[in-house]
Amino acid sequence: MGRKSKSDVRKPEILRSLYDVLDREGLEGITLSKVADHMGVNSGLLVHYFKTKEEMILAMVDYMLEKYANIYISKFDEFQDPQDRLNNIINTFFESDWTERGNASVFWSCFSLSFRSDRVKESFRVMYDGFRKILADEISTYIEAGIVAVTDPIRTADIIITLIEGLNMYRAVKGEDSKLKETSEYFRQTVKSLLKHG
Repeated sequence: MGRKSKSDVRKPEILRSLYDVLDREGLEGITLSKVADHMGVNSGLLVHYFKTKEEMILAMVDYMLEKYANIYISKFDEFQDPQDRLNNIINTFFESDWTERGNASVFWSCFSLSFRSDRVKESFRVMYDGFRKILADEISTYIEAGIVAVTDPIRTADIIITLIEGLNMYRAVKGEDSKLKETSEYFRQTVKSLLKHG
């Protein structure tokens, strides 16, 4: 097993710092010097790994999307029994702390770049396609186990993802309140009903 290169260590460290600065300053406030200051290094170090601010931000989008993908995948693997997995996943998707595992302001700032950058749009598409496939495969497992009545796992995954993302966007705008908790619970019950009755 070989040693990790400095790049393998430094790039993620830079991207974590960029994430923190993006959270604090917003996308429009990002500069290489602010990220370097946050790390306690000279900005020349960042230029060694990322030639431009734009290149660093694109790498940050990939870093952030991988982080979100890992969160999704870890939730699927908490239980082995299909019914327990299904209950865990549905309950988790509509909890408020689910979206707080990553910072919504960072996510939506990066998402806004997809309207101007085909490269960023492609990264988000790959992330959502990956999540859709994982979720559809899970739903197929539940179909085989006879615990759900849906017949089209891909379409069902699309519906669930749309509900999750719509709720997350709405939550980011509205903030958490009792009505939003009721809406989250309604969405949870809607998904349960969809899966149970098809």
